[in-house]
Amino acid sequence: MVKPLTYWQIKTELKAKEINSVYIFAGEELFLKRQIEELVKARLFADSSADFNQDIFYAEQTRLDKVLDTLRTQPFLSDKRLVILKNADKFSQHEKSIIGFLKEKNCKNVLILETEKTLSDKFIKKLVEYSTVVLFTPLQGADLNKWVSDYAKSKGKKIDYNAIGLLVEKVGNDLESLISSLNKLCLYAGEQSVLKEQDIEVLIKKTREDTRFTFLNALMSKQTSRALEMAHELSRNGKHVSDLIGLINWQFKRLDKVKQLQQKGYSQEAIISQLKITPYIYNIVRKQAAAYTDQELAKGFDLLLDADIAIKQGLKSPGLTLETLIVCLCANSVSNFIY
Repeated sequence: MVKPLTYWQIKTELKAKEINSVYIFAGEELFLKRQIEELVKARLFADSSADFNQDIFYAEQTRLDKVLDTLRTQPFLSDKRLVILKNADKFSQHEKSIIGFLKEKNCKNVLILETEKTLSDKFIKKLVEYSTVVLFTPLQGADLNKWVSDYAKSKGKKIDYNAIGLLVEKVGNDLESLISSLNKLCLYAGEQSVLKEQDIEVLIKKTREDTRFTFLNALMSKQTSRALEMAHELSRNGKHVSDLIGLINWQFKRLDKVKQLQQKGYSQEAIISQLKITPYIYNIVRKQAAAYTDQELAKGFDLLLDADIAIKQGLKSPGLTLETLIVCLCANSVSNFIY
């Protein structure tokens, strides 16, 4: 099977060579599809001819013969016409006609067959032989970091590596949300050329996810007062004690996993891939793991188990149990719960 191009590869190709006649844009990342479609338009047309030579059809709202007739129509004041067929998978009943057209190889214009289906879809798979295939999936890791850096650069700014990690951790990998946040940051920065962590801390609104992150960071850093404060805030926002104990247990498991993989000689990239975390979060977890011996982690798991038993058997109130657990973990206490 033909290996599909990635977002970065098609972007490079469009800047470096002639545009092909037929593309399949597959996958669920719509924002990146729009970016590449805009790049195709910019590559094909002068501003004055774009409106006359671009046609967008939705498969569920049009007839196939209209799409094919448009593809056979000569462009106006341009070398090419661009035809985009959205939800192309909905034309599966016209498989023979579409493949017959593609086999002719008479298409002098540019056709983009857009679908949110994967390349394993039965109909799309049959079109691959006659097309340049691009798979658009949500950006992650280094690819997402590069996209953020490139967007900041397009706005005349640089963004620190750690600032990228913090921004992604707060906002996620939704590109439209990231653009909104980056635009705010660029406006806030003014004449400042570099976007930094402190800018993000000031400007990007704190989310509940961020509160969880702050709680875990305080706990793993053994900042007792801060960890208790954040635990109380999470409780006020609807987090149950059992959820918070589960959250702590999850973080201890991440620390334990990092230590195990490091001891086995795994590289940073391999650990990031296994844990499915960003490089920014890996650096935080790695530092936290380095602060705990294997014995301290084992003791932490014992304390978590004691807390779970205390709640389930009604030996202590949930709130007091959580507070005791936090104090013991921050103090690195070697004593068990006193019931």
